[in-house]
Amino acid sequence: MTGRFRPNAVHYGVVAGLGAVAVEAFFGVRQPSAYGVCMACHGQDLVGWFTNHLVGTHLAISPDASAAPLLTTVGVFLGAGAAAARNGELRWRRVMGSPLASLLLGALIAVFALIVAGCPTRLWLRLAYGDPAAVAAVPALVLGVVAGTAVLRRRAA
Repeated sequence: MTGRFRPNAVHYGVVAGLGAVAVEAFFGVRQPSAYGVCMACHGQDLVGWFTNHLVGTHLAISPDASAAPLLTTVGVFLGAGAAAARNGELRWRRVMGSPLASLLLGALIAVFALIVAGCPTRLWLRLAYGDPAAVAAVPALVLGVVAGTAVLRRRAA
């Protein structure tokens, strides 16, 4: 072999997977059972955990997040940013002109996802559990994706 070893996404995935298994084995940290990897739900539990511990409130969080904060959202954000920067793909975009408007829109989307169970991962898991509300919500999610895609394609044309 010649040249320098350059890790790719598979290598990083294997390291992250082994790290997750090690954390679970040594510290007993577990992923919430009905969440999967949900940025809205884990973000809610992260904010709730810090608020409960810093301010002394009693916000509802998942039982799995009561011992330690769920840092999934932080890890995904930092990991995606690092990967994009490493590959020269990091570009900041403004959705509505100002960064504050973009931040507020992103926060509103996450809040609405929590209110209407709009997190796709959680919704599909609830459908797999046989939740009747998810049976009605999955077609609505699919219609929303199709409608949003059509609007974006029309704007691009």
